This record gives sequence, structure tokens and C-alpha cells, in this order.
Amino acid sequence: MNSPPRVPANGLEAVFSEMRPALVRRAAAMGAGGDAEDVVQDVWLKIRNAEGPIASPQAYLLRMVYTAVLDRRRGTRRAAARDAAWSNPAHLADGETETADAERRLIAIQALREVEARLTALGDPAAAIFRRHRIDGLTQKRIAVEFGMGLSTVEKHLRRAYALLLDLQGDQS
Repeated sequence: MNSPPRVPANGLEAVFSEMRPALVRRAAAMGAGGDAEDVVQDVWLKIRNAEGPIASPQAYLLRMVYTAVLDRRRGTRRAAARDAAWSNPAHLADGETETADAERRLIAIQALREVEARLTALGDPAAAIFRRHRIDGLTQKRIAVEFGMGLSTVEKHLRRAYALLLDLQGDQS
């Protein structure tokens, strides 16, 4: 019995390009909705580091999309739980609530000012792209069309903004 031919890892990119529309449809059907393109882009970034031959590249890519959608769902649930816990001061005693709220507001305002200062220093288009993606909720593909640039350029600008904010997070630790 002959086994199917194995596709070298770098050939996986060609299979991905062929299957991209189907992968986007799969992600959307799994509930990714408007994030389907972003999910598939995440898969693309992961397969670029794939090593070794892949026996069934189509099944491999479909599974990666499935996993990426689940990871995104889990992340959304964790963020919602974290936001709910942050906004509910029920764990504080009655007398501490007002003080804690005022402190939280002050800390949030200071953090927001620092983020704004860093984004301003980063300059456009990276700062504008970051705001459109993270604040306005636009997909990377839609931003690329809006700014008249390629998807990879949008990703480059987002990586710069994220790196800048990660540095800020590290500075506060």
C-alpha cells in the first residue's frame, strides 16, 4: 500500500495559497466571523516556521485553522472574564470601594497618557493603524484597503506598535 507523498515544509506555503479561500470560509463557519481573515493570517505566520515534510498538508492546514479559531475564542473568553473582574469591585470591603475606584481611575489615566505619548512618538501610519485595529475593531485586511497598502505592511506597523507597548509594560513591572 502506497502512502501519500509528503510535502516539504516550504511546499506547505504553496498548498496554503491554493487553499486560502477555503481556509477563510472554514474559519468563518467556525464562528470567527469578521476575524476569519486574521485567523488565517495567524496560520500563515505559523506555517512559515514549519519544519519537516507534511504527509497531508490539506488536513494539516484545516486543523491549524480549527486550533487558531479555538485559541481566539479562549482568548476572548479570558479577556471578557478579566474585564468583568476588573470592573466589579465586589471583592473589596464597602469602605474601600471608593478609594479603590479613584486609584484605579488615576492609574488608568496615567497608563493611557503614557500609551498615547508612545503612540504619538511612534508616528503615523503605525499609530493610526494600531488605533483602527485595536480601538475601532477593523480587520487587518480592511485597514490595508483603507490605507492603500499591503496586508504585510499593515502587520509590520502593528508589530512595531505592539513591541512599543510591550516595552511600556516591561517598564512598569
